[in-house]
Order: sequence, then C-alpha cells, then structure tokens
Amino acid sequence: MNLSEIISEADMLVPNEVPIADKVLWLNALNQDFFNVVKIPRILKFDCVVGQEDYVLAADVRQKNIDLVMIGMFPYKSLDRDAITPAQNAYAYDDTAKTLSLFPAPYGNLKGFLRYRRMATTTFTASALAVSPDAPEEYHWTFIPALASMLANSQDDSVKASNYENQYKAAWNVAAQNYQAGAS
Repeated sequence: MNLSEIISEADMLVPNEVPIADKVLWLNALNQDFFNVVKIPRILKFDCVVGQEDYVLAADVRQKNIDLVMIGMFPYKSLDRDAITPAQNAYAYDDTAKTLSLFPAPYGNLKGFLRYRRMATTTFTASALAVSPDAPEEYHWTFIPALASMLANSQDDSVKASNYENQYKAAWNVAAQNYQAGAS
C-alpha cells in the first residue's frame, strides 16, 4: 500500500480540505511513531579482525536501538547503559560515524553479531506518493486509521478521532507484542 492509497482511503473516512503536503507531514510522523511502538529486531553480522577496535556498520543502526553485541561467544556490554567492571567486554557506538568500538579488541578473527531494532529511514514528500511506509506490509493498513485520526482532529471531531486512534494503536500494540515474543 503506498501513500497515495493511504491518503485516498483516509479521505473517504474523513472528508476534508487538508492539503496533501500536510497529510504527508503527518504520515512522516506516523512512520517514525510506528517504530517507536513496534520494536522489530534486525541482525547484523560482521567479521572481526585481531586487534581491530573499530568497525563501520550499516547506516540504519543507532546506538539507542542496539540491544545485543557478541563477538564470537562473548557478550559485550554498552558503555553508555550498563555498569561495566574492568574485566568485562564493552562497546561504544558513534551514531555520527556509524562506528562500533570494542574494548578490548577481539583476540582472534571472530564473527561479530549485533542485534538492533529497526527504524524508519524514509522521509516522504508530497511529490512522491507512490512510496510505501517503512513498516512491514501487513501493517500498512494501520496508516489509514492513523491518518484519519489526525484528519478528524484537525476538524475538531474528537469522537471520530478517538475511534480511529484506538484502532491503529491497538493494531500497533498487537504488533509490538508479536515482535517482542520473537515472531517475525
């Protein structure tokens, strides 16, 4: 389902005169919000080299979204979030340089394993309505009641807005529970 389809469906639910540009801004916010509620795990594997501390990772990895780092069979703890003792393996991640730093550096040529939470990477524009939300396809329909909720709020129809908001938030909460349980 693309943005054009989402907008036209939401317009049928809540007839309005809101400009397309405003609807696209709202859809951008909803695209981000989806991943704040639904934590979809992703796995990144990388090769470690003896003595090398720093590794450049994929652009969609953010420090706040990393929840597990292992090198070989050894877990590494975050210097930012965890209490680290001198004998423990630790890591730091620089969001600007997209660099994972390991302390101490791996002692052998091992496989690195990083689990992180997926995030929205697309910024929608009013001139490109054929793109789809970053959410998994089975949740694209939830953007219809989400946008309808915002449209109803813009018209001061709080009953309709609340109804649509409850619909999409309930679906997002179910999705969050499914991904939390390990379903994909």
